[in-house]
Amino acid sequence: MGNITIKVFLICILVFAELAFAFNGASANFVYDYGRMFEAQLQNDRINFNAKVLQQNPLSFNWNSTDVKSEGGEAVLLVAGFPFNINSFILEPSFLFVNGNWQKGDFDYFYGKPDIPRILGFSISFFRGSDFFMANYVLGNLKLLNNAENAELFNSDFYVYNAFYSFNASEILNLSAGFAGLNAEATGALTAENQQYFLFPYLFYIANGYMNAKVAYGSANLSLKSKVAEYGIDFGTFYMLDGELKGDMHYKHRKFYGTEEFFETLNPVQFSGNGFVFFVLGIKTKKINIGENYIQYGVKKPLAVPFGKNFPSGGGDIKSSEFLKDAFLWGLTASMNIYF
Repeated sequence: MGNITIKVFLICILVFAELAFAFNGASANFVYDYGRMFEAQLQNDRINFNAKVLQQNPLSFNWNSTDVKSEGGEAVLLVAGFPFNINSFILEPSFLFVNGNWQKGDFDYFYGKPDIPRILGFSISFFRGSDFFMANYVLGNLKLLNNAENAELFNSDFYVYNAFYSFNASEILNLSAGFAGLNAEATGALTAENQQYFLFPYLFYIANGYMNAKVAYGSANLSLKSKVAEYGIDFGTFYMLDGELKGDMHYKHRKFYGTEEFFETLNPVQFSGNGFVFFVLGIKTKKINIGENYIQYGVKKPLAVPFGKNFPSGGGDIKSSEFLKDAFLWGLTASMNIYF
């Protein structure tokens, strides 16, 4: 399986390289302590095609006393749009496809690895001058698989819908606002057949859950230029208008602990009234001429601050040095773009 993954990945790289040299651009992004992303684009009057490959590095982190480990993985994202003119409008339907697979991992209770069999999407966009409107719909399936035998531990089906409007308030300022919704259903089953450990003292453990959310958001982008660099400043907020998470569990202990089966229901968690504000600062060099081509380097850093009843304030027992390191390096992305 590993050899097949590597071959497919190399084929994708070759295809992207061909697209990049035949048409107008390719780029590489390197995210601190996470991985690399390679991208190629084809843009003309008849098609807008974008292809990305993400290589995730091995990682390990602890969140709320939960250990998560991964030996790495790859994901492929393809987007194809087909624009055409209608009087003063440009109408562009587009299609999305995502597939990903990972090496061995450990998600605390789930000793396994993530898998994305498919994510499919459709969107429709309208352009008129500086005005832009887009509506899209995405549905997909996410899984956690057993490390050894690829047996299914966790399965989730979801769909997302989104609509937003954007316009250029000036040459340097772009404003946008939108509305999005998410619905997801998930189920997980741990048994002696699909799990190497954790089950003690359980004979089996089954969990089901459901989540829905509705979000409003807005953002502003400020683009500035100097003689040597280009600057991008993004500021915005996401606010949860409505949402709920609920689920139930069914499990049974091994005979030594009794023979009774247990059925428990999780108290619903309400998301309304929560959200976060974000700030993204990006800096790029001017395009540097190399023969007939151009190259450009950049760095981008996001910051996010959550608010609401589900995000109580207080630093807890986090060490200040670790917090400062994470705050500075989390999401820090270096990039290199080549234009042909």
